[in-house]
Amino acid sequence: MKFLVVKHVVVEGLGAFAPWCEQAGIGLDFVEWERGDTLPDAKNYQAVWVMGGPMNVADEAEYPWLVQEKHWIRRVVQDLQIPYMGVCLGAQLLASALGGAVGAMSAPEVGLGSVYLTQPAKEHPLWQGLPERFLALHWHGQEVQTLPPQGLLLASSDHCRVQAYAVGASAFGIQFHSEVEAHTVADWSQLPAYRCALEQGLGATACETLAQAVQDELPAMTPIARRLFDNFCAIVQERWA
Repeated sequence: MKFLVVKHVVVEGLGAFAPWCEQAGIGLDFVEWERGDTLPDAKNYQAVWVMGGPMNVADEAEYPWLVQEKHWIRRVVQDLQIPYMGVCLGAQLLASALGGAVGAMSAPEVGLGSVYLTQPAKEHPLWQGLPERFLALHWHGQEVQTLPPQGLLLASSDHCRVQAYAVGASAFGIQFHSEVEAHTVADWSQLPAYRCALEQGLGATACETLAQAVQDELPAMTPIARRLFDNFCAIVQERWA
């Protein structure tokens, strides 16, 4: 299998999922907007991952490629029916591309916090074998406020109703960051917009405090991410069987 990964900033990639792809023999191609890449025809890929970024889905004047990306996502999901996994901004772009609504939260959700599965998620193949409640990393000030037509809510948190959702059998948006690694907080804090949001929400020492908290919780969070990864790969395999 071969997956296409769309990166909006250099520091936000597949994270923990990258070595698992290698172990599973999954080939990876990357589109990096900061490098000036263009979106290829997705029909040569078995799945698409669209990652996070500091921009908002409505920032089309500053980032004109957002218009193109949303059209491209619509073709990937609706026309080609290629399995799609959108993380953070990638989840918001999926909603925006398919007719949902994305907007600012009353306050950013930054740090570690619990995610709760909805009743439909308990019987959904993406969430098989996962607990009803688990801890995850959150780092966003925008949220999906209205699901796209046929959107199915799969997970929520105390501060964000749409933490995960599905559209159809194989398109998914996940607001939280299950791909987190030990160095994720330090890497992302290099971006001024991310560091500002972190320190505004958690204080001047937030980077060090959150990095340590993530390190402490990784033994519990990594198996959650691995199960989510395995479940998505099973959905991809079933799509092309």
